[in-house]
Amino acid sequence: MRVAIVGGGMTGLSAAEALASKGVACTLFEADDTLGGLAGSFKVGGTYLERFYHHLFTSDIAMAELVERVGLGSQLEWLPTSNSYYVNKLYRLSTPLDLLRFTHISLLDRIRLGILYLRTTFVRDWLPLEGITAKDWLVSMAGQAVYESVWRPLLRNKFGQHADRVSAVWMWNKLKLRGSSRGSKQEERLGYVKGGFGQVIDALQERLVALGVDIRLGCAVEEIVLADGKATGVRSAGSLESFDQIVVTTAPPLFTEMTPELPSDYVASLERIEYLANVCVVLELDRSLSNTYWLNVGDPSIPFTGVIEHTNMQQRDMYGGAHLVYISRYLDADDPLYTTDTDEIVASYVPHLAKMFQGFGADWIKRTWSWRARYTQPVIGLHYSQIKPDLATPIPNLWLSCMASVYPEDRGMNYAVVYGQKVAQLLLDSRAHA
Repeated sequence: MRVAIVGGGMTGLSAAEALASKGVACTLFEADDTLGGLAGSFKVGGTYLERFYHHLFTSDIAMAELVERVGLGSQLEWLPTSNSYYVNKLYRLSTPLDLLRFTHISLLDRIRLGILYLRTTFVRDWLPLEGITAKDWLVSMAGQAVYESVWRPLLRNKFGQHADRVSAVWMWNKLKLRGSSRGSKQEERLGYVKGGFGQVIDALQERLVALGVDIRLGCAVEEIVLADGKATGVRSAGSLESFDQIVVTTAPPLFTEMTPELPSDYVASLERIEYLANVCVVLELDRSLSNTYWLNVGDPSIPFTGVIEHTNMQQRDMYGGAHLVYISRYLDADDPLYTTDTDEIVASYVPHLAKMFQGFGADWIKRTWSWRARYTQPVIGLHYSQIKPDLATPIPNLWLSCMASVYPEDRGMNYAVVYGQKVAQLLLDSRAHA
């Protein structure tokens, strides 16, 4: 059996590993010159740094097992991190005591907010949340004032015009993930591979090659060919190759573009899934912004979602002494910022950073990078399970495993690994019963 895997992100790599370890001949096509997808990296001071910020939660078992499997388990560290919230100033929100000091809202509302976090941990069945918006659920759990002061700005910053349509399932999962990484002292610990996750991708690539996987970089798939009602081949670089099974791990719009003969009703169902894009600016500074790792921005006048100071989790001497900061913004792909030059974006951010961090000036900035991705966050609306794409497509021998399929769980490296393994197992099972 020959299997084509389209896409060299964590899902495609995971599927390739699961299949190749069972003796399946796999060819992996990746349009970029490097592997990793949204988990791809570049180097600062000779050390890998992810283009888009990454870390693990303590519940991310599949990714932790992968790190161990490729021989990097000793490099995986579980580190205490700090969280804060910015509205009229920076409020630290890492512990229950911090919550009591959150004077942006009344004492009663602080108690309500704490109860919300606590109640979330007891929610086991997410299905009843599918028909409730995040807004209505949060109001019912903590009150209108807490929603307006805390959650509404965060949802607006994240989802923009889509904020009022976001399902309570998405919000519940975010709160659950954060809670799962808190220990007995209520201190959040996050996982990071010392030296960057790029090392994991390199080691996994070596493992795949050793297993016989044919990895083709810079090799975009032009067409997935269907014949006699089933998937039969892949056209790439003007050449058509035959495959017994094809696994696609791209976003649905890219999948439908490369597979023009898909049934129209199936295409229509995939087109109902909306995606946000992301622009992630990385700053190299000569000093620290604050002592916070993860800063959520709740001020609607500030044009970015979060400030993640990577070197408040990792030692900066690994990056030549640089202080490294991610500034993330989710947006619709037609937003002008999506195609704006890096220098112009950074210049527009400087006044806001000066407002947030005392003494900040453009002279703090030594280098800048910006990374863009068109498909980074599906908009999880009401009853999303009804439009979530199945891993098995209506076309025999053709499979789709992508971020849009990760539900009710949330996207990220861990579930990219999980869903790569899932689609591989379904493919193997289908052959066993054929």
